[in-house]
Amino acid sequence: MDPDLRRGSCVTAQQARIHELFVRHGSMSVVAREVGVSAIRVREALVQYERNRLRDQGVVPPTLREMMLGDVATRFGTLRTGIGGRPAKHARAAAGGAPRGPSAAPRGRVLPATASCRRFVVTTVVAGAEVHNGFWGNLKAFADWRGAELLVIRRGAVGLVGGADARLRALAETERVDIGGLVDVAADVRVPSRSMRPLDSLALPRSAAWTIVPHAAIQLETLPRLRSEGLRIRMTTGAATIPATRSRADQADGLGAVVVEVRDGVAHCRHVLATAEGDGAFHDLDVYVAAGVVAADHRVAAIVFGDVHHAHLDPGVAMATWGIRSDGRVVGRSLVDRLRPATMIFHDVCDFSARSHHDARDPHRRFALMTQGRDDVRDELRATADFLALTRRDGCASVVVPSNHDAALARWLREADFRLDPANAEFFLECSLALYRHMALGHGTDGVFERTLRALSPDGLADVRFLATGEGLEVAGVECGIHGHAAADGKRGSMQFFEGLGIRAVLGHSHRPTTRGGICSAGVCQPDLAYARGPVTAWAIGHVAVHHDGARQHLIYDGGRFHA
Repeated sequence: MDPDLRRGSCVTAQQARIHELFVRHGSMSVVAREVGVSAIRVREALVQYERNRLRDQGVVPPTLREMMLGDVATRFGTLRTGIGGRPAKHARAAAGGAPRGPSAAPRGRVLPATASCRRFVVTTVVAGAEVHNGFWGNLKAFADWRGAELLVIRRGAVGLVGGADARLRALAETERVDIGGLVDVAADVRVPSRSMRPLDSLALPRSAAWTIVPHAAIQLETLPRLRSEGLRIRMTTGAATIPATRSRADQADGLGAVVVEVRDGVAHCRHVLATAEGDGAFHDLDVYVAAGVVAADHRVAAIVFGDVHHAHLDPGVAMATWGIRSDGRVVGRSLVDRLRPATMIFHDVCDFSARSHHDARDPHRRFALMTQGRDDVRDELRATADFLALTRRDGCASVVVPSNHDAALARWLREADFRLDPANAEFFLECSLALYRHMALGHGTDGVFERTLRALSPDGLADVRFLATGEGLEVAGVECGIHGHAAADGKRGSMQFFEGLGIRAVLGHSHRPTTRGGICSAGVCQPDLAYARGPVTAWAIGHVAVHHDGARQHLIYDGGRFHA
């Protein structure tokens, strides 16, 4: 028995013996075999020992349930080098003094921002799993090339990380990391390893602009927040270890890491992804990393833009995305010019705010539009056509996805009364006549938006493709032709519905950059639309890049940029 234990101590003889054996062997399994009980009983006895020692010192211990969540091994001073482990939820008593309570626990490492751009690459390794050496080697090469610091978070209390080299073992850590007060790498957060939706936990922190949770499943969510708070985004790291079990094909159980860039008080984070069955090659923006070699100036397969809503397009977003200045000129090196996508994909390219059905019974809104000179439907559609013409690039296809705001033109022709709208009566009748003549030839009502925009463009919007209703668009194995507003059989669409289809897709419509399972959703190009104003929002400006291997990256706009 511990010589420090005095007569009348709360610690029992069995607890003292188990503690003594554990300090000697450093393994609960070995102690369990020697004592003849299960490992969980050894763990419970160690926690009870610690609780009773606190009682001996006059300290009221936390509940048994709460203390069982911590890492017993770390609290009793067993070195975790080589086998790792979670940080202690409750620090053990310091020699000769009172123990530190949970509120006094250290915050973890703090990595301050610098005047120049500071970069990190964050990934997770899972105890008991094999490291994918190709992916790990590529991460090291990429980090060295970018001048980035590697942060490796370890998940799991017991077991070697197979195939790990010395650098990985030296880097693996379990403490929280604060990057410039902007990015919270929540290494001390415990989420069930088999969860495919690890970010759904209400207990996750949300104080930083970005919260990165170590977990193998790939997920990203923008959070509801006060507009004054700025961005609030959570994302998982992905893992550099090979998944032990295979899940459905649409679930993200491959390899992953997060690139973190901090510059001028703004952080940008994005996933880099690879397949577990492959050689570990991955893309980041226009960079391709394979076999430890980093090559720049690679094209992406596609960019799916956040919903455009052209009448309300943010000028900064237009400049950063397409290089479009406020005077309509295209200048500079924009995101599109850097990534050179083979396909550009547009959702809700027209807002149709001049005569939105939402405002049909709102005379105040109609009056405001009139006084601002924004109530002319022809002018709004012509401006939309000019925008599509202006954003075209040589060697790049422009594709317009059927969307609910674009379909508002057909609804207007179907439901409005031109006699009550003198400002738009002539254009209404022109469009109606064209539609009826088209129907007289045996065609349906689909395509009225496309035909109207082509008619308003000097060159008929050559090289711009409008998808028909129900027509798909597959890019690198990813479906990119679904807006997301409609589900099966006329019902409204949702992320949950499309997740259930078991497909890999990039949607629009929600205005919330999201990744869940095989589904990604792009953001919006203006987060302050009239019909959604208020103190709280979950929207964010963001596009999705689709790479030639089918990997996808959210590119979130903040501080006038999509990346540092």
